[in-house]
Amino acid sequence: MVESSGIQTVVRLLVDLSGKPTGAVGVGQSQPTAMFFSSSNNSNGGNPFLEFFEEDVVTPFPYNPEDYKAPGAAIGLGVVSASGIIANLLLFCYILWQKLYKNFISSHFIAHLCITDAVALAVLTPMLVYSFWYGDSPWILSNGMCRLQAFVTCSVWAVVNYMILCIAGVHVLTFARIHYDQLFGLHPMHHCVLAWIVAFFLSLPCITNGHIVHYDPIMRTCLWGRSDASYKFLAYFIILGVLIPMVFVYYAYLRVLGILYHSPIVFQSIGLYKSRFLVYGFLVGTLYQVPFFIVTLSGTNRFSPSSYIPIISMCMCFMQIFLAPVLYGLSLIQMKEEDMALTARAHKTHNAYHPVNSAQNV
Repeated sequence: MVESSGIQTVVRLLVDLSGKPTGAVGVGQSQPTAMFFSSSNNSNGGNPFLEFFEEDVVTPFPYNPEDYKAPGAAIGLGVVSASGIIANLLLFCYILWQKLYKNFISSHFIAHLCITDAVALAVLTPMLVYSFWYGDSPWILSNGMCRLQAFVTCSVWAVVNYMILCIAGVHVLTFARIHYDQLFGLHPMHHCVLAWIVAFFLSLPCITNGHIVHYDPIMRTCLWGRSDASYKFLAYFIILGVLIPMVFVYYAYLRVLGILYHSPIVFQSIGLYKSRFLVYGFLVGTLYQVPFFIVTLSGTNRFSPSSYIPIISMCMCFMQIFLAPVLYGLSLIQMKEEDMALTARAHKTHNAYHPVNSAQNV
């Protein structure tokens, strides 16, 4: 009886161990194996929706949260985020108070960008501040919330890039004397709605595919891992959500610089030649996310827990959101006359330019 009870205990232990799910990222490769910690609580009655949120988060390797604390970075990010939220809301209120949306086309996109930036800072940065302060994810016991965090992050980044592209398009139309309706064809509000729809569908695999997102202790956030599904998602997200908008933004502002430097005296006389410095700021703003993608693609396991390179690259992704109210607020002041002229021409029923008939000159 003693031997049979001992055998039953061993068998039960093996069954329990084999029943606990474990996952691996990049099995058979040299990178660390991802460990999936799941709760054995079955009180949800087998409801897949509840299991989605009750499963513990996926991590690429076991870690001690004490080694990943960065309270200085948490305080700095918290202060800058609070300032960014206030600045974006102030610019949004200024646009509404001055009713700039009635005169300037770019104000529609800038106002939408301010709301997007404020929501991003209010929703995403508190999670980062928590991870910096405690060295752990706020959703360490909820894999579903971790995937939802990655979904919101990717969606917001894509929408911000699309809005910056729309603003760049308006600016190049301003200096090229082209009607807004001739190139865009849709009301600015329709472009804002389309930007969110495209961004949501672009980021949806973060939720629907369980092999993409994990919590990276080095980056202190939930993002893509090193599996095949992660690289596929990352490939089309970078192409559609980052690279294509960046290319068109550079094309637009290089055209603006070409127009400014082609006739500097003309633009100096109307006070627009100084706007070239804003254009430089717009061009630099598209590069803030590059260090983050370099660090994540090269492998975060290269960095020690005390390294500040991943932390700095993570915070730089939000640098464009921090500086947006300053740059685009100045653009409303610096480029407002030309933007107003463009808006007036775009809303006329006939073309504002009437070519002179050569027969009348004879």
